[in-house]
Amino acid sequence: MNVTTEPAAAGGPLPSPERRALIDEIVAGTAVIAGHQRCAVARRLHQQGISMAHLQTLWILQEHGPQPMTRLADLLGVAVPNTTGIIDRMEQRGLVERLRDGADRRVVTVRQTPEGARAVEEIDGWRSDMLVELLDRLDTDHLLRLVGGIQELREAIQAHGTDLPPDAAGPGPRRETARS
Repeated sequence: MNVTTEPAAAGGPLPSPERRALIDEIVAGTAVIAGHQRCAVARRLHQQGISMAHLQTLWILQEHGPQPMTRLADLLGVAVPNTTGIIDRMEQRGLVERLRDGADRRVVTVRQTPEGARAVEEIDGWRSDMLVELLDRLDTDHLLRLVGGIQELREAIQAHGTDLPPDAAGPGPRRETARS
């Protein structure tokens, strides 16, 4: 099979059918892995009394640091009143805390607590453990090829960033989807 090795430039020629088939196979394969992890994480979250909206909020706060409620609502893709309810429940569980701005008390910033950080570490640990179990089933040659591909993917992410235009990212969170 003759496969095009250069990515299509923006506005350039479309990828070859063989290249598209390879990309589709990678996307389908990673979807299986992600689905396996999501189901396992959802079961563990349920056992811990943490909703997916809580987890998403914790991930956002971990990635971006403390956020004003309005910005957090934007990042979650929900209205501010919904975010307030999510944060109320998370604060009751000790996962986040609200901070008032000294200069303008109307501004409320949400910060992850040490308990919230521990919850994220535990969840990410579960995901890593699951991936290790899957990778342990591969022989060394397969692992070496996989490492090479992942390194190239990391380089592509670093070179081009991870933000995709909404139409290229596929279906994503919709308004009002993050509920606790």
